[in-house]
Amino acid sequence: MMDRHLLSNGTLSATVKADGAELCSLRDAAGEEMLWQAAPIWSRHAPVLFPIVGRLKDDTLRHDGKSYRMTQHGFARDKRFAWLNRGATGCRLVLHEDAETRAIYPFAFRLEIAFTLDDDALDVSFSVTNP
Repeated sequence: MMDRHLLSNGTLSATVKADGAELCSLRDAAGEEMLWQAAPIWSRHAPVLFPIVGRLKDDTLRHDGKSYRMTQHGFARDKRFAWLNRGATGCRLVLHEDAETRAIYPFAFRLEIAFTLDDDALDVSFSVTNP
């Protein structure tokens, strides 16, 4: 089951899912969808690209004499984030390194993403911390 959270402020509504911390819907007060609705041709909405955008040469990260295989756009879009909070008009999610990420990205990190509806805008903020 996909874990999602709906934000709404009367002017906008947004849906965020824990898988990939991905924004998957953004609608105005009339219900008009403003975000690509995933389809077989491209099954994502607005993926989070971390720790890289694009592709590394030979899909390989080299650090301290070791090689790590990392595919296009990194791994965050394929990881389940934890909810830090969920409110009517905002939510925050977090992803930390784990054994799976360390196998392809040898660094400790904390990636926090916040979604906040503010009048007629959706504010999205990203915070990356090296613990």
